[in-house]
Amino acid sequence: MSRQAEIVEVLSDHGFQSVRDLAQAFGVTESTIRRDLEQLESMDLIRRTHGGATPIKQSETPHHFKEELHRQEKAAIGKAMAERVLEGQTILLDGGTTTLEVARNLNHQRVTVVTNDLRVGLEIARKRSMHLVFIGGELLPNLYTMWGPTSVQQLANLRVDVAIFGSDTVSEDGLYHANSYELELKRVMRSVAKEAFFVADSSKFGREALFKVFAIDDFTAGITDDLLDPLRASRFPIPIIQANVSRADQPGR
Repeated sequence: MSRQAEIVEVLSDHGFQSVRDLAQAFGVTESTIRRDLEQLESMDLIRRTHGGATPIKQSETPHHFKEELHRQEKAAIGKAMAERVLEGQTILLDGGTTTLEVARNLNHQRVTVVTNDLRVGLEIARKRSMHLVFIGGELLPNLYTMWGPTSVQQLANLRVDVAIFGSDTVSEDGLYHANSYELELKRVMRSVAKEAFFVADSSKFGREALFKVFAIDDFTAGITDDLLDPLRASRFPIPIIQANVSRADQPGR
C-alpha cells in the first residue's frame, strides 16, 4: 500500500495528525512526511496545518488511492464472493475497487455479467467464456462508473439473479454513500435482482457517510475480511461472512 494513500486514510479516520506522529507511525523521517503532505495538499486531499495536517471532506476518494488501500483484504473478499456465483447465473456488479476484485476472480464458463463500471467491464471482456452487458450513460467525474437517466432506463428493462454492491460505509442499519449521484441507479440495480450481496473491507464498517442507499435487510449477506471484530459482525441482522486474508502476504498495519 502506498504511504500517501495510507496517510489520507489515517487522517480521514482520526482527524488531525502531527508530522512527528506520522513519521513514527510509518517509520520515516519528518522531512519525508512533510514532502508527502505537500504532494497530498497539492491534490486537494489534505490540508497542512502548523505541525501536521487535517483531512479535507471529499465526496469521493480518488480512485487510484482507493485501489491502493486494503489490497489483500479486497482480493480475499473478491475471491470469497466469486466462489458464491453459480454457473449459468446473471450477476450485476456495482462499480468500485472491491467489485473489481470480484470480477478478477470470476472463472466461470457460463455467467452473464451486467455492470456500469468501465474497469469491471474490461476485466470481464477479457474472459472470453463470459457474456458482458454494459450499462451506458454519462461517466461520473473522476470515477469509472456510468450514471444518469440512460443508465436507469437500461437497467429497468433487465432482470438478474444476483446483484453485488460495494459501499463507502457499512452500519448495522444499512449501506451509505458519500454522495447522492448514484442513489437512484443503485436502488434500481437492487430492484431488478432476485437477491443481493455487499462486499466491503473491514475499514468501511463504522465510518460516516451522508446518504443511506440501502437497508441492511435488502441483502442476503455481506462479505468482508477477517480483520473485522467478530463480535461486531455478530450484531448484524444478516450473515457477515469474513474472508480469510493471508497474513504472509499482508503488509504491516
